[in-house]
Amino acid sequence: MRFELPDGRALDVVSPCGQVSFANGAFELFGVFGAEDGAIELAIEHPIVNPRHVWVPHLAPAEGYVMGDAIFRSPAIVLADGALALAFVPDLDDVAGAAGYRVWLDYEHPRRTVTMAAGAYREEGHVFYVREPARAAGCTVALRLHLLASCDPRDCANPYGMVARWMWNRWGRSGLMPPADLTPLLRHIVRWAFAPDGWTESVWQRIDDTTAAPVFIVDVSRHPSVPREQRRWREPRSIWNQAWFSTQRCANGLLRYARQTGSADLEDRARRMTEVALAAPQRDGLFPSRIVADEASGTWRWSHSDRRPPSASEEACHLVDAAFTGRMLLEWHALTGDARARDRVLRLAERLVALQRPSGAFPGWVEPDGRSPTELAEGPESAVSVALLLELARATGDAAWEKAALATLPFLEEVAREGRWEDFETYYSCAPWGAPELLGQRVPRNGVYKQNTLSIAWCASAFFEAWQTTRDARYLDLARRCIDELSLYQAVWNPPFLPAPAHGGFGVMNADSEWNDARQSLFAPLYLELGRATGDRELTERGISALHASFSMLYCPENAALARAYEKRFPFFGPETYGFMMENQAHAGADPIGTFTIFTWGNGSALATAATVRDRFPEWRTECGLP
Repeated sequence: MRFELPDGRALDVVSPCGQVSFANGAFELFGVFGAEDGAIELAIEHPIVNPRHVWVPHLAPAEGYVMGDAIFRSPAIVLADGALALAFVPDLDDVAGAAGYRVWLDYEHPRRTVTMAAGAYREEGHVFYVREPARAAGCTVALRLHLLASCDPRDCANPYGMVARWMWNRWGRSGLMPPADLTPLLRHIVRWAFAPDGWTESVWQRIDDTTAAPVFIVDVSRHPSVPREQRRWREPRSIWNQAWFSTQRCANGLLRYARQTGSADLEDRARRMTEVALAAPQRDGLFPSRIVADEASGTWRWSHSDRRPPSASEEACHLVDAAFTGRMLLEWHALTGDARARDRVLRLAERLVALQRPSGAFPGWVEPDGRSPTELAEGPESAVSVALLLELARATGDAAWEKAALATLPFLEEVAREGRWEDFETYYSCAPWGAPELLGQRVPRNGVYKQNTLSIAWCASAFFEAWQTTRDARYLDLARRCIDELSLYQAVWNPPFLPAPAHGGFGVMNADSEWNDARQSLFAPLYLELGRATGDRELTERGISALHASFSMLYCPENAALARAYEKRFPFFGPETYGFMMENQAHAGADPIGTFTIFTWGNGSALATAATVRDRFPEWRTECGLP
């Protein structure tokens, strides 16, 4: 089949086995599996020889690898040049109804070939998918692959928005849930973390008379029913102020919640948590991101995050961690007037400006002697420093901070233009595939970089802060372009193979399998900000759905189906554990339920977002389920 496109070019469509037709804007694939059929496929060769934009939902980096429906959050293959924007979107209703087989996509960039298939695949690594024979004899296949095509210059410049809008209108909006009262969920979290009949004995860690905070991570081996002498720490006992695990962000949110509920105890805890950030030894503006307990001596020592490249030493400061903490301390100063927080941020900002590179970017890691490792020496992590400097400029009226921040924006524009969303999590976390050989390089078979969603959100935030400062509409357009690409990592449906509702939740990157990751609590306010600034209801709805998804993994009676899944794996869970929350679902592929909670990357993070949204977006409190 040859299918003509709006600009006169054409698609070549073939099916090795099965029948293909086109109706109502979609290619339709029909077939019945025979005894020997490995897959029933639809393959399309597109005519865009030099695309400016390429996006795929997951990497399939070698022949035989595929993009399994296990990661179909907002699945699409997107391509655009200056004249034509194309997207191929599998129908999620068909995917949900598939019986006896799985659905997968593939994209071979050098051959310009998009494939959709009914078949089978297996997991490999953490986490890719490799095709296998379906063994589905007699199963009937009926799948649609929607074609979106536009010659509108706006869609050619930002094809992500074209696709995100279409999917939200078709599936996302209809999946919105009526407002659910979040009040009991917030109470579960507070009880679990801070009450004697919860897990506070493990969670709340005292450093000294004025300083304490929730511990970095607890798992089921620290359940209150486990004798104290048998309890174990999953990782060294520590407290973090890092771009993921931000104790200060949770302190800010807990202070807001304490004031909203009139709790002197929670306000005191928020202030003790802030003392962690204020106590970190600051040298020439920089400071460490975590404090670790020495179990032998009973003392605590400062260190930096171990999520770093091999060439960075233990003493290297990860600049994005410091900048993120700086943003949170600036917010704390606005909430409390604590001059210590402002002064610490001012010293950090002075060092940031001194470290700024000729390109405008800020280095990734900085050694005590000022050297920077080559890995990610210039990348989208710079956006967090930009946002901090712009916020500081508005808070102080000092134009020097604004000037330094705006000098970085051309660099970030180039990052966005290339889709080069590489940050520390992309390579130095639980899915390290691609390092070091692909750092700064596209994956040849798929035509895209290995990407992480934190980078996209950070750049959207930086561009939004630039618009807030300058009112230059171009920066708001750039923020919207970033948030539209981020939206393709947001789930617009609830797959039947997951125990928790997924709608509104986010994935992590294009080389991992998580759904409903805790980062959605960071993204929700950003969507609401952009929804307010643009007047676009879609962004507001996405932000509200992300807020609700932030509580989707919470173990509590209100999340009845998920509670049953938790209890199936951990039969000893009961009311003492209401408020426990895994950071995401399907973290390791097929296994949806994990064993641990990170207060600063899970339940405490969700609470902080809810309290922040209640303060900052009163017009949407009812829709958000907030009192």
